[in-house]
Amino acid sequence: MIWLVVVFFTPLFLPYIMSPKLISGFIRDDYRAAVQILGGKEEINHSLVGVYKRNLKAVAEFVNEFEGRYDDSDEFRYSGDGIGETLADIPGQWVESVKLEVYSMALRLVIMSKWLYWLVLPMLAAIIAGIYERKLKAETFSPSMPPIYNTAIHALIAMSFLFVLWLLCPLPLPLMIVPALSTLASMFISMGITHYPNY
Repeated sequence: MIWLVVVFFTPLFLPYIMSPKLISGFIRDDYRAAVQILGGKEEINHSLVGVYKRNLKAVAEFVNEFEGRYDDSDEFRYSGDGIGETLADIPGQWVESVKLEVYSMALRLVIMSKWLYWLVLPMLAAIIAGIYERKLKAETFSPSMPPIYNTAIHALIAMSFLFVLWLLCPLPLPLMIVPALSTLASMFISMGITHYPNY
């Protein structure tokens, strides 16, 4: 339950905490790393524009409408009230941060689409290995170990939510964390299948 709360509220509150300049820097880091690892700069740009237009443009349009309809920052900016002037800049910064957050999501979706085959293949191999190891344990009368199964399942849940959080939010995590998580997930998938308890 706590993971669901974190995944739901973090993308909403992160634009309040992180400035547009900071998010923009993280996006540049992701883009540079993607070009270095994947190559094909023009192909990445083409896919990025396509994903943004097809799936995420509506979010940016909603944010623009919100800014135009509910932004009354000018009234406070020139009021002479120091606190009001400081608070007046928050809505505009939030809008810009949300747009950049959406753009970061589009970039990471493109990166995942390029990596999908290489991320799924080890997981399929882990499933097959887990099934055969489970059969071997059954033939040799070796009991499954529920604590290992529970550890594997909890680790998979935590890594799944961490991946979703990385995808939705411009967290400053290196791109290579995705293959690392995939490798760990493959190991825990195999362990979970092998030690699934026989009730």
